[in-house]
Amino acid sequence: MKVRMGALRALGLGAAATLVVSGLGVVSAPAAQAADPAIPGPSSDLWSPVLKTADGTTGPMTDAAGDFATAHLDLTPVDAATDPATVFMSADLEYIYVRFHVAALPPNSGAYVLQIDTDANPAGWERAVRYDDAADTITYLDGGANAGAKTAGTQLASIPATALNSASYSGTNGAYVAFALARTDLTAAGVQLAGPVTMVIGTTSESGANLNAGGLISAAKADVLGTGKFSGLSAPAWSTLTTDAIDLRANDRDGDGVIDGIDNCPDASNPSQADDDAALDNNYPYGTPGTPDGTEGKGNACDSTPRGLDPDQDKSGWLDDQCPEQYGLLSNGCPAQSTTTATLRYVAKRKRFKGIVRADFDQCVPRRAVTVFREVKGPDRQIGSDRTTDGGRYAVGVSKRPKNGKYYARIDPKWTLGARCFFAKSPRIKIG
Repeated sequence: MKVRMGALRALGLGAAATLVVSGLGVVSAPAAQAADPAIPGPSSDLWSPVLKTADGTTGPMTDAAGDFATAHLDLTPVDAATDPATVFMSADLEYIYVRFHVAALPPNSGAYVLQIDTDANPAGWERAVRYDDAADTITYLDGGANAGAKTAGTQLASIPATALNSASYSGTNGAYVAFALARTDLTAAGVQLAGPVTMVIGTTSESGANLNAGGLISAAKADVLGTGKFSGLSAPAWSTLTTDAIDLRANDRDGDGVIDGIDNCPDASNPSQADDDAALDNNYPYGTPGTPDGTEGKGNACDSTPRGLDPDQDKSGWLDDQCPEQYGLLSNGCPAQSTTTATLRYVAKRKRFKGIVRADFDQCVPRRAVTVFREVKGPDRQIGSDRTTDGGRYAVGVSKRPKNGKYYARIDPKWTLGARCFFAKSPRIKIG
């Protein structure tokens, strides 16, 4: 098994990168990418099979064994006892990935080819991508307008191995080769992947061929969608081989440009994929007892705790909470320190002391213990007590008119959820 990984970097493509082609203008060298390609593994569910289309004249194509009834591309199997292989595609923010069955290509010769329709006319192709496994190059070609299956095409650019990430590995039905196509390179070659893209997937065994050198769709030299297996289809037209339209954003149900398989919020649009607590994995910091909260790997847009797990449930996650084990009302997750004020008045008609308690935080207003005192020599005399309502009101009744003197209300301190509520005294009032 061979594995080749190359970090993408700015490429010197030479004169081929500056060719002026129909509808493209000057083709620039592919730009350096933000991240190295990450080709999915052989068993990854990120791979999607490329489907074939029906022939509008003769119906769905099938060979004698009925291999095409599976609606998969039918490349040469490893041997007669092996099921037909399929071609798969995948994508992420930076790259399109293609996976071929190695048996589709004779060893050490030829290349894997994708012919691509870009004008929504299935009569022929306009662009092609040719991956030469032996030379480790990807070549982008221009076929003009509605080129036939055997049209060679004009080279636009060729990317060497230093810019290419490819891999070979074993699969269920034998060896596979996979390679990465940078989205920016495809765009530079005139392949827009924002909508349906129709492709023909094939190979040519003619070593050193440009695209096909007259042999891409030759039964004797190549295998394209099973060409050579069909009676009377030794040199079919491009339209009879067209695969189903491939929209590489089709599996993007929230429409944010990130396919569902790699979208950290597949049902909430978040093109940036921002995930503040990715390093924490929404779990307690290392060494702290606890369990995950069920939002591991989710982006901010769909994470109930985007700033990290919130064990004290004060809506301040681990990234911001300076008191992570204590409920707090402050933005830093710590308990608040709340001042308290109070008023006092005497209602003679009802023989009642009344007043209101206020605080910096609403939690410090209800159920506060209030006691009314008369100032005397020695310890002040308690007149009566009450607890505040949810709105902070209180009332202390007396059986007879209070003696002349000065009176005040004392509000006891209180610890409440997320805040410490300080002691307070009301201003004194005078009776008589």
